[in-house]
Amino acid sequence: MAGIRRSSLLINAPFKMLQRNIDRIAAIEVGVEIYIENNLLDGMERSEVTGLGRILDERGIFCTIHAPYMDLSPGGFDNKVRAETREKLKRTAEFAHILNAEALICHPGYDKWRFNGHPDLWLEGSVETWTEVIRVADEKIPVILENVFEEEPSTFLALFDVFKGKNLWFCFDTGHFNLFSTVPLEGWLIPLATRLRHFHLHDNHGKSDEHLPVGKGLFPFRELRLFLKQAPQALFVAEAAREADALETIQRAKEFLA
Repeated sequence: MAGIRRSSLLINAPFKMLQRNIDRIAAIEVGVEIYIENNLLDGMERSEVTGLGRILDERGIFCTIHAPYMDLSPGGFDNKVRAETREKLKRTAEFAHILNAEALICHPGYDKWRFNGHPDLWLEGSVETWTEVIRVADEKIPVILENVFEEEPSTFLALFDVFKGKNLWFCFDTGHFNLFSTVPLEGWLIPLATRLRHFHLHDNHGKSDEHLPVGKGLFPFRELRLFLKQAPQALFVAEAAREADALETIQRAKEFLA
């Protein structure tokens, strides 16, 4: 489509898997969204990250970073849980700088069941967390929040309203929308159009987070194409659950973006 950069396509890869498969990723000529999980983050040394950054630069592979999220709660009620979350996210932001990453992707951590339908409680803690993460990321690294369990975009809109003019953006995840949204596609992409900077492209049948290639499930990708002109500078990440699906995921994502 006009205005969509083919060079903006990435594939997701855990940090350790990336180290083993750097040649294969370079061969398919895409960038990589590097997932750094909780326990790995705690043991990572700056020298290890610096070494990977050097390799990515030499191979011409651009990257984004996906922050840890398991057990974390950026807007959590518990002060210690929220503090631990902040420290992990800030450490990930520091590594994003070392890797010269184009974005830091994070889960905002809201769902109506855990917060008993009280988004104001989540918002209060979230403002504290994202203020610090944005400070570490500074203007160089966009901090991008991904829809996960959210049924509609009101919590994102409330948070972005607090951070007007700040380096905080939105990632639209097609698979998570397919599982949890109670509003149609335009109910997300129109209100959040000015904050839309990132897409996670994967599919499912509406029952589990299968991470199937584009067009293999029930997500309305034809409808999504109508909204892509709203975000001509966006990055697109083809998310494959299995390594065996990676090449098909990339090919289908390229066809979708053509």
